[in-house]
Amino acid sequence: MKYRSASRIERISCACLGLVLTVACGGSSTVIGGNGGGAGTASGGTGNAGSGGAAGATAGGAAGSAGSSGASACNPACGPSRQCCAGQCVNEANDLHNCGACGKTCDTGTYCGAGQCVTPPCETTCTGDSCCGTECCKTGQICCDPQGPLDSGPRCTTPTDSGTCPMGCAPLCVCAAPDTPIATPSGERPIASLKVGDLVYSVDGNAVKVVPIVRINHTAVSHHHVMRVTLATGERLEISAAHPTADGHTFGDLRTGSSLDGVTVISVESEPYPFSATYDILPGSSSGTYFAGGALIGSTLLGAGAGALPSTCRGVP
Repeated sequence: MKYRSASRIERISCACLGLVLTVACGGSSTVIGGNGGGAGTASGGTGNAGSGGAAGATAGGAAGSAGSSGASACNPACGPSRQCCAGQCVNEANDLHNCGACGKTCDTGTYCGAGQCVTPPCETTCTGDSCCGTECCKTGQICCDPQGPLDSGPRCTTPTDSGTCPMGCAPLCVCAAPDTPIATPSGERPIASLKVGDLVYSVDGNAVKVVPIVRINHTAVSHHHVMRVTLATGERLEISAAHPTADGHTFGDLRTGSSLDGVTVISVESEPYPFSATYDILPGSSSGTYFAGGALIGSTLLGAGAGALPSTCRGVP
């Protein structure tokens, strides 16, 4: 399979840079948190901000107030339909510790559905296990609203490291297949193998640079469809239609003969997705973009931004 080498990607530079159009991906997300902000100065000056923390404020020459704790802010910012609670991005529609609002915890025997703590329905007979819709939860499992592409009712789920339900992908279920090849300094790696802190190529400022991954995400899906895009380089990408490209469009906008980061699209087909989860990453760069199959694409995990990379900021065909 042909692809553009990492060494060639590293030599790409851009004269200008916009932000990438973004959508929420949800799912189980891992992030790098920020540090607390510093205190304001006694002379009324502005306090120093910690990473992810707000600067201390001043008050008429009196001592500035202390900077806000980084634990109260999410860095990177959460995407649409996700909320920042105690420094973590959450989905208030299904989070057991933040159900409908930050800090609202569901009692034992209830689950968070549509932002409300409710008793789960029981449509089966469970012996010694808790009932969750049509399933019986085993030891170590919790009852969760999957927040997936389809409303399938509550499911028994392995909790996240914080003891709550994975965020899911609703209302916008988008991401990439686990074997999507991502450009790294050590060669292309499947997106599902990448972890927070791993190095990837991204556009930062006005050049392609090696940056660490600051957030990863995987989203459980069922009955999902993706766009199968075949490029002139021979690469094939299987990515959800709503996933952003680097020029401000989406994979659903691609057509045969169109261009993806300067590479001609040979064919585009919507097809059933054979895997149980989709994946995405967020590089620690100003654009949040990364190279998949040799083409620069956007990330669904970038918290804010609109616009596109100019045509002069494309990769090498």
